[in-house]
Amino acid sequence: MKPDTELVIFDVQDNGIASLTLNRPNAMNALNLPLMIQFEETFYKAEADPAVKAIVIRGAGKFFVAGADIKFFIQKIQEKNFSDIIAFTRKASELFLAIENCKKTTIAILDGLSLGGGSELALSCQAIIATDKGSMAFPETAIGIYPGLGGMPRLAGKIGHALAKYYVFTGKTISASDAKELGMVDHLVSSDDLEETITQLVLKGEQKEEKKFLLPERFKDIDTFFSNVDFNELIKGNHTADAEPSFAQSIIKILGKKAPIALKMANDIIDLQKGKTNKDAIEIELAHLEEIFSTQDALEGLSSAGKRKPNYIGK
Repeated sequence: MKPDTELVIFDVQDNGIASLTLNRPNAMNALNLPLMIQFEETFYKAEADPAVKAIVIRGAGKFFVAGADIKFFIQKIQEKNFSDIIAFTRKASELFLAIENCKKTTIAILDGLSLGGGSELALSCQAIIATDKGSMAFPETAIGIYPGLGGMPRLAGKIGHALAKYYVFTGKTISASDAKELGMVDHLVSSDDLEETITQLVLKGEQKEEKKFLLPERFKDIDTFFSNVDFNELIKGNHTADAEPSFAQSIIKILGKKAPIALKMANDIIDLQKGKTNKDAIEIELAHLEEIFSTQDALEGLSSAGKRKPNYIGK
């Protein structure tokens, strides 16, 4: 066993399956710069190894990845050092693109909670295997920012732009079973069956079926609402979409707790990303990073996370 201080534990089995375990369990495996440096080095090492057939990405302990380490963002905002935020985000985004486009099969194991950047990492993998303990969520608009590691175009590519807006705006948790039903998760298995499922997926050459996405019936009202609603009216507490009043009011109540600038930027970026490749869509996210991180609401949201209710002023 390698030491716990190693931020990425690398192991290659005799069958050619490499495991990269992100190892900050006391910090919910949050992505910081030292971890990202090791993650990048280890991933490219695995990718270049001719003995490796597949790369499996896991989180140590009870979590997959709880997003980026917000302490880094707070420090850089206070220093007004936005270039470091952009550089860190670009580094992570480029690694996620490499994971997505790797010639070897890349698999995320969702056997615990993932938030923000963790969910974006999972979606960048070519396959996701989850247990009922797994989940995804995009809570960024609640802390004054937006998902910036390619999660928005990848999510929209899986479930459509309207439903992507719903999950990005509200931060609602996507259970493993919902993610499977929506086509975000490829296999939903018990923890006991994880290793066998990985082996079967990799060694037996199981092919992902290319199916036209059909939105499950129970999500159609949400999809219709976010397809038709006037966003600018929605964040003012009004709505023009045809929807059950109770549902519309519940959405308005949820959005009232989010940072309005972050919501608007997320909405605009998702619209701008339509029809773009993931690489080009991520450039749009990167182009707006300084704008969002220089707001007072970003510092307020990040500083209050897990401590108190944020007081957003829309600036």
